[in-house]
Amino acid sequence: MTHDEQAAKWHTRWRRSARIAAEIAIAFAALIVLDWWLTGGSGFAHVHPNPYWVPVLMMALAYGTGPGVLAAAVASGLWLAHVQDSAGERDYLDHLFHLSLQPLMWFVAAGIIGEVTIMRTGRHDRLEKRGRVATRNLARLTDAFATLSQTNRQLQVQIATEAHTVGHAIETATRLCSQEPAVRRGAIGELIALAARTPDFTCYRVTGDEARAWVRGPVTAGRRDVLPVSLLERVERHHGLLHVAKRTDRRVLDRIGVAAIALPDPDTGEIVGCLVLHALPFETLNASRTAELAEIAAWLTPLLADTLATTQRPLRSAGLVA
Repeated sequence: MTHDEQAAKWHTRWRRSARIAAEIAIAFAALIVLDWWLTGGSGFAHVHPNPYWVPVLMMALAYGTGPGVLAAAVASGLWLAHVQDSAGERDYLDHLFHLSLQPLMWFVAAGIIGEVTIMRTGRHDRLEKRGRVATRNLARLTDAFATLSQTNRQLQVQIATEAHTVGHAIETATRLCSQEPAVRRGAIGELIALAARTPDFTCYRVTGDEARAWVRGPVTAGRRDVLPVSLLERVERHHGLLHVAKRTDRRVLDRIGVAAIALPDPDTGEIVGCLVLHALPFETLNASRTAELAEIAAWLTPLLADTLATTQRPLRSAGLVA
């Protein structure tokens, strides 16, 4: 508990104690005035029930045992101070019992009623606390339900308007057999976007000692055309998936992308290309997602090799004719 909280708690207790003391003082002052006006200051000795019961019961019912006992002590003092009762021929014990009976009843009543009050207020506080917790939990559940409902609606809309359906994937795959290089390259780009789940990628083709951009995603404007030598060397040594989740790969991928997938030739094992994903949520780079990204190389490398062979075949035929 902080110092401010302790000070606030002490201030609250002090105000409560001052209020109780003021209420007791006002109640007994009014009764003393009433006693002097009606009985001449006898302490209501011949009035039954004694009016001093009022503040005792009020304090015990309102605040509990402590204030009730305090009121009983004040009432007993006023009672003993004003009662003028001579023992006379009465037995001493009977006289003592007569004087102490009223204060004893006040103390007993204050104790019993005060404890019941404390139990009642404690139960009320516990129920109020549970009510606050239940209200807070209900608010959280309501917010969670609203969030889930909104997510559900968004997913339904996304599924209903999703362009990348199974039919779209089949139609894209059939365009791989087209005789037009641009059509085939566009189909490969769409398949990469479907598999990588991001349109921000660049597929680099290794020619000689450098890797140049060959297929780009639809949102890769401004990306570099030539892959840095350091990243290409790292890809050739690693022969797998590089991603920023690994500390050793983070430096070579800095300001280039979040993942790089090596494309090795299945026959020779030589790196013929590299797929760089420029933007991808970091939290998606888990074990399952990295395995899916690594599988892209298994089908992308043959497509890259077939496309290269197709594009080179007309050139060779033209050379023979010449």
